[in-house]
Amino acid sequence: MATRLRADAERNRQRIIDAARRVFAAQGVHAPVEEIAKEAGVGIGTLYRRFPDRIELVEAVFLDRVEGYLAAAEEARKIDDPWLAFRTYLEQLGAMQAQDVTVTDVLTLTMPAPGALEQVRNRLYATQNRLIRAAQRQGTLRADFTPEDIVLLLIANGAIVRQLGADLPGSAPRFLALALDALHTRNPSPLPDPPPAAEVVRAMQRPPVNKRG
Repeated sequence: MATRLRADAERNRQRIIDAARRVFAAQGVHAPVEEIAKEAGVGIGTLYRRFPDRIELVEAVFLDRVEGYLAAAEEARKIDDPWLAFRTYLEQLGAMQAQDVTVTDVLTLTMPAPGALEQVRNRLYATQNRLIRAAQRQGTLRADFTPEDIVLLLIANGAIVRQLGADLPGSAPRFLALALDALHTRNPSPLPDPPPAAEVVRAMQRPPVNKRG
């Protein structure tokens, strides 16, 4: 009986994590826990027994995501050309954001106490800052660019993903290419194809929809 109870508890825990991932993707990390419990098909009491604190749930959902962002930054650092390394990292973040718009939330969420997620984020920020400084020393990234500007880029890119991504998936990569060329001190690169004007108008007129799953 004890083994069965433990198995049921673990299944409920995983159902809550999977549900939270879907709800966070649709509504952001501050979505009501009641929504998560409903999505998971469990009572709110069950959710709180598994995750007494929202931060514990956020860590369970997003730790692997932040580890993925860190892996992207570390892979980019292996590139010899500092500008290409910086550009590749931002393009990878943009691609991840196209799949999960909570990237910005996870990177900027204030954590009340240090934990596993915060430790990985600190490593990510340190690696990201090395990419920035290397490109600036090379003279290819404008000297007044700061780490906070990455957050601004992701917020803008996330808005495009939410509003246009389903209908015009090329719009976010085009925006990011434009932004990167604005940050480069020389030699702009080719842009992805622009979206047709009529499709942009239709997409902008369509009310935003919370996408689940």
